[in-house]
Amino acid sequence: MTLPSSQDPQPAQDAAIESESPVSLAELIGKDRIYAVVDRFYNLIQTHPSLAVPFQRVHDWPLHKERIAYFWWVSLGGARYRDVSFAVVPKHWRAGFSEELLDDWKALFGGVVSSVLPPELADAWTERAERIGASLVMANQSFGDQLHPIGLETIF
Repeated sequence: MTLPSSQDPQPAQDAAIESESPVSLAELIGKDRIYAVVDRFYNLIQTHPSLAVPFQRVHDWPLHKERIAYFWWVSLGGARYRDVSFAVVPKHWRAGFSEELLDDWKALFGGVVSSVLPPELADAWTERAERIGASLVMANQSFGDQLHPIGLETIF
């Protein structure tokens, strides 16, 4: 794992929530806890009855977890420290994600986030995940069978 370690103690993070400071959600959660969520979640994914199938495409789990942890760091407002673009819609479409699989993903993810974070941080993160999930569903509904894996990269 090459994400820089978070040095902020938990009480300072909780105090920042209460003071309505301009600190990002990513900073409030911290890189260590983002990685803990990602690590636990993807460990569970690998044996999940419905979600393991689309994730069979992953061959390097440590690398995948590192990339996803960075994705969440940036998605939750953390400062970018890599030159990486995220193609969320095409990657999930190619993996065969459906609305039903997304529902399973959200249920599992919400449980993991809630087991690692205090409620106010867990709720904020799962709300962000819900918005990303909704955009995946809208893209599938909008483009449906018109899309194929090769053309997606140029659309999004």
